[in-house]
Amino acid sequence: MKVFINKSNILTRGSLCGIGSFDGIHRGHQTIVEYLKNLVHPRQKIGIITFIPLPFFVLKKAPIFYLTPRKEKEKIFREMGVDFIYYFTFTKKFAELEPAEFVKIIDKKIQPSIIVVGENFHFGKGRRGTAPFLKQNSYNIFEVKILKSLDDEGTISSTRIRELLLLGHIKAANRLLGREYMVSGTIIRGKGKGAQIGFPTINVKVPKDKLLPLDGVYKVCVSYDKYELLGAMFCRHTVVEVHLINFSGDLYHKEVVIKLLKRIRDIEEFPDDSALRAAIASDVKKVKR
Repeated sequence: MKVFINKSNILTRGSLCGIGSFDGIHRGHQTIVEYLKNLVHPRQKIGIITFIPLPFFVLKKAPIFYLTPRKEKEKIFREMGVDFIYYFTFTKKFAELEPAEFVKIIDKKIQPSIIVVGENFHFGKGRRGTAPFLKQNSYNIFEVKILKSLDDEGTISSTRIRELLLLGHIKAANRLLGREYMVSGTIIRGKGKGAQIGFPTINVKVPKDKLLPLDGVYKVCVSYDKYELLGAMFCRHTVVEVHLINFSGDLYHKEVVIKLLKRIRDIEEFPDDSALRAAIASDVKKVKR
């Protein structure tokens, strides 16, 4: 899969593209990709047009926490069969573009033959550009297909999934995502407290812009190399530690993917190591069960 940032490339000409934030690549986003795959001809390419950083973080001046940071997003799209991702660098100046001007930029920079968007897609100054506007103003430039939003007890959206994760509702978030929420990172050395009380943990350095769920203890599945293991994950602010069940060995500096399955309990303070050991033993039993 190729990646382009603000620069034209012959590979994108005549392509079929989806446009949006695609944060999380949830079931609604997956529908767009599947639609593109059903339309594409053998010599055409499938592309994703999106933005870095996402408009929400620039316009709302919000701290940047992605469901899927760039590296993770590109990995998922690659596995889905997307041929390229085209990023527009999103700035306050870019946000002031008139909707009609943005349509011209898409044609000039990318030259797609078909664009697919969700019905709630907005773009341009003041978010005045809408999906119908895009279709009307791209006449004789490129074709526009508008897909209805997916509904699951409400519209499936990145914002809704983010809220569920921050409330600790993992199963509901996973249902909207269409897969387990993932946290990826590199294993680093910790203080060794877990090993001292009989429950060694791996300490995972997570990208700073990755959204972590509500503080707590979680049942997880950890993947590294070609292996998968169940584990109990402790998550507090930016600290992520996992006790891997039925594992012993050295994983320092390895890349791991943690899939969140279920929230077990809140973070608690314990009076001594004995109480902490008993709590972790209980967590492990729940994970196994």
